[in-house]
Amino acid sequence: MLLPYTLMVRIESLLHADQPTYASDISPFIAWTNEIIPSLLVQNLLACILVFLQAVYINKIVIKHRINVQITLWPGLVYILLCSIVPQCTYLSAVLIANLFILVAFSDIFKIYKRPFAIKFIFNSGIFISISAMIYPPYIAYLLTGFIGLSIIRSFKTKEMLQYLSGILVPFMLFGSWTFYCGTFQEKMVGLVKVKFGFSSDIMPIDTNGYIFIGLIFLFIIIAIFSYNSYSMKKRIQVQKKINILFWMILSALIALFISDSLSIDHLLMLSAPLGILLSMNLLKIKSAIFSELIHLGIIILIFVLHFEILIL
Repeated sequence: MLLPYTLMVRIESLLHADQPTYASDISPFIAWTNEIIPSLLVQNLLACILVFLQAVYINKIVIKHRINVQITLWPGLVYILLCSIVPQCTYLSAVLIANLFILVAFSDIFKIYKRPFAIKFIFNSGIFISISAMIYPPYIAYLLTGFIGLSIIRSFKTKEMLQYLSGILVPFMLFGSWTFYCGTFQEKMVGLVKVKFGFSSDIMPIDTNGYIFIGLIFLFIIIAIFSYNSYSMKKRIQVQKKINILFWMILSALIALFISDSLSIDHLLMLSAPLGILLSMNLLKIKSAIFSELIHLGIIILIFVLHFEILIL
């Protein structure tokens, strides 16, 4: 049921397919995507399918690693809502595509707990974080988060650190080799590394909807921070460690605000995966199921109000 749910909350993006003018400035990957898939309707439909698949994968991670005591679809559902609150975030953005690789990377990190031979998962986590950084450059902040996550999960040996670093280098080496073979090495590599480091000097215009989204995201972060003890209460050590990694993901997304020369409102989608998992635990702790459903309904109403401009804000 998550697929029709995703299409419902993002229906405006299919009825009025659009893409922000600044999209290709945020990541060269979007310019390449526009060349391959020129139809914005097809792109937005793919974005809906991508959000759905990511939501399913998040539910799989939460259930497999027992982050929630109950087996529920709330984590994926909350992720869908966070990715759909404002219309500016419903197009096929670079950060949305990169989120898929980040989910796979941290799923691999979660898997190494008490595994004597974890080279495959350590190496793969480096590869997938590196790919996400190539698609959406601010994700380079997650390279350190991956290292911290591996250190939290287990005693991180020098050999394993080299395995992780090797995984990070592989996508860049393959991309460089391919572009060199095609004779576009200079053009593609310059486009890939054109992001400047430092406080953003080129923040894309933010409208009222954008400020509402920023306010909601930071409210959700505050709720998550104050709920930290309740998340870890009566949980096994390995689950507590994985919850700590989710908070490091949030911190990295905030740090990434300061390492990209160009930012837009959809940067906040970097926070949607960890917040989706954490906020779902808040909803499950509400004793009254009706109250949690009312919160859910309120967010859906807000989405339709913002998407269809029912009220002039």
